[in-house]
Formats: sequence, structure tokens, C-alpha cells
Amino acid sequence: MPKEIRDKQVTQILSMYPHIPRELKIEIAKIDASLFAMQLMLVARAHGYDTNPMAGFERDQVVSAFELDDQRYVPVMILSIGKAKDKGHESVRLPSEKVTFWR
Repeated sequence: MPKEIRDKQVTQILSMYPHIPRELKIEIAKIDASLFAMQLMLVARAHGYDTNPMAGFERDQVVSAFELDDQRYVPVMILSIGKAKDKGHESVRLPSEKVTFWR
């Protein structure tokens, strides 16, 4: 991206962002963090590591344990990365033809 375009976009974003409601900022953060986590999981797998995303945790306790500013940070998920001790079980997925269609 050319520097001029980057500077223009950054200026637009920075002028708009303070006016976005907190709830929308949280939704944006959840989407961005989830996409990042997905990519990180794929990269980890490509390097021979296993991953496990966890969303069921006490967010307020994570904020407290890491002394995070709860007005600035919203924990989205915890992601474990490592080498599996035991082989995992096969996941059952429906074929894409059963859950998608094109018009």
C-alpha cells in the first residue's frame, strides 16, 4: 500500500474510532481477534503444532490476573499451542454440499 493511501486511511480510522459505541468496538475486536486466532492456528499446524481455542472462561478473572485495563482490552479467547501427548479423535463434519449452496 502506498504511504499516501496508508496515511489517508489511518487518519480516517483515527477520526472515526472515538465515536463508535463501545459495544460495536467489542464486536469488531471479537471478529478481528477470531480471524487472527484462526490464522495463527493454521500456521501452528503447518509447523507441526496442535492448537485448541477456548472461549468458555471467566473473562473478568483473566483481566484481573493480567492486570489489564478493562476499558481497553476485552479477552476473546484463550488459545493453547503445543504438541499433543495423545492423538486426537477424528472430527465428524458434514460434506460441504449438504450445508452450502450457490445461486
